[in-house]
Amino acid sequence: MEISEHISQIALALALIIGLVVGLGLLVKRLNQGSLSGAGEIKVVASTFLGPKEKVLLIEVRGRQILIGVNSQSITALGQFDGVSPPQADAGFSRVLAEVQS
Repeated sequence: MEISEHISQIALALALIIGLVVGLGLLVKRLNQGSLSGAGEIKVVASTFLGPKEKVLLIEVRGRQILIGVNSQSITALGQFDGVSPPQADAGFSRVLAEVQS
């Protein structure tokens, strides 16, 4: 076998491995999307990242909205409220956070 045949075999094997990794990544993302998108009783209404391992989430559970803080070591409820309409996309998360704090 010539060197060009070896190179083409290696290139083909590498392309198959990369395709397999990308395909599995897309499959995992698609499977997780259903569970995270709020298909059940818990829906994430809005979220914002505060730091590398810190974020604030506004979730809805059975008609009640709960503002929670999440970091690498804990989850803390910051506020709860009933009958509040979901924030508008243009309203901004900071305004919703200010309303909850008041």
